[in-house]
Amino acid sequence: MVNLAMENTKLHKVLFFLVLFSSVYLLSVMAQAQELVTKNPRQTGDSHFNQDGFLKINGTARLIIGLYELPKEETKLREIAENGFNLVRVTQDIKSLDRLHKHKLYGWICIGTAAKLKEGDEKSEQKLKQIINDFKNHPALLVWELPDEVLWNIWWSRFHWVFGGQQRELRKHIEKAKSNITDTNISKWLSLLEKANDYNHRGLFNKAEEIYGGLWKELQIKNPHPDWKESDCPAEVDRLSTDIARGCKVIRQLDPSHIVWQNHAPRNSIKSLKEYNKAADAAGCDIYPVPFNPSNGHSDLKDTNLSSVGAYTDRMRAAAPGKSIWMVLQGFGWRDLKKEGEKEEDPDKGRRPNFYETRFMAYDAIVHGANAILYWGTHYIEKDNSLWRDLMKMARQLHALEPAILGQHPKTIPVAIADETYGSIDGRGPRLMLRKAGKDWVLIAVNEHNQGIAFTVSRLPKEIEGKTLYGLYSEESHVVRKGIIRDGIRGFGVHVYATSRRFEIE
Repeated sequence: MVNLAMENTKLHKVLFFLVLFSSVYLLSVMAQAQELVTKNPRQTGDSHFNQDGFLKINGTARLIIGLYELPKEETKLREIAENGFNLVRVTQDIKSLDRLHKHKLYGWICIGTAAKLKEGDEKSEQKLKQIINDFKNHPALLVWELPDEVLWNIWWSRFHWVFGGQQRELRKHIEKAKSNITDTNISKWLSLLEKANDYNHRGLFNKAEEIYGGLWKELQIKNPHPDWKESDCPAEVDRLSTDIARGCKVIRQLDPSHIVWQNHAPRNSIKSLKEYNKAADAAGCDIYPVPFNPSNGHSDLKDTNLSSVGAYTDRMRAAAPGKSIWMVLQGFGWRDLKKEGEKEEDPDKGRRPNFYETRFMAYDAIVHGANAILYWGTHYIEKDNSLWRDLMKMARQLHALEPAILGQHPKTIPVAIADETYGSIDGRGPRLMLRKAGKDWVLIAVNEHNQGIAFTVSRLPKEIEGKTLYGLYSEESHVVRKGIIRDGIRGFGVHVYATSRRFEIE
């Protein structure tokens, strides 16, 4: 009996240490996985960026806060500068750069399709060289942009023909042929048309295109768009990547002082994105998920909610290893893009983001490793409305927090574990980012769940032990005890904790 009791005691000890080791190991893996995503060290020797991928301006790494719109009024241009924006898109125009320089802002110029160079095309090469030489020495120029969403547009440019347009045209010609053709042929053609349509929607583009081609031939009608084939897109993507790489080589030969950036659509495969992105210094995508709609949204991932911003930031990091990641966020409502007669009667359909959503999207991108936050779509909104004011407020907050966002990484990565709750949380707490700026520490917590959660943050550095973490823009504070703080956070909420309130701007 004594021996049996001793054996049971030993067994209990072994099981205890196995459970303890497993828990510690799980926490370690979670922390390391999160840090691997948020760190994207630059390749050595690239002097344009710091080790985390933040662009250097005059030798100092900066968080890029950008706007696609160049306001016409000087008062609005001054407003965006005073609120923390530092980069604005301009046309190929010296006067626009002069305006930015006056307000100590920088500009990016989109080179567009001029960046695509086919081998031996000397005329196009001279055009590209002219653009670079015209602007490269302007003190306000910071970035060259490659053609927007160019990979996606190879596929998208023929969508309306491939998925509907061609079928309607063929059906129309088949109907016209009824008076001169036997019912047997008409029935056969209609059956083939349905078969081709089925192949199309199953992704069997070659089979569909073969049938469509045969129908045009039998109808003795010229296909108006014989080259609009989805099956040709992968090869066109490869050719485009080669042409862009050739163009980027010319850009760098003429202007090694400025970086090249590519914005993608929230589409395309990692494989094609990665090959294309080899030519760029910075890459990212636009993502506009507000309002959330599970059946129809900007995101084509399983996650179509606000948290798709972080998911796409991860995707861009995977598609551009070693590159700076620039994310383009929502500065409009989808209904703003529609003409007056096309707008939904329900004002919530296509509505603009509120500040809570705008704040979440910005911080979600940052804690997933974005090096730049840029806003598209303000061309379509009034400059005295709440969204414009929210964007100014967001820029101020990011600018105030910039020293921390670019701060020193901790040696030990903290972990957030959620309490047991009613949802499918499974213990996953807010996504964390901890940085040191001078003598202060800043902890950003982003809840990517759509429900509120209570959570515990552990493994905070010993340097913070006993110190107070103030909840910025709130009256709450938390004292670090044994490397731990506890808190609760709303669904899609953001908490920023700091050992000082100097990062608050209002």
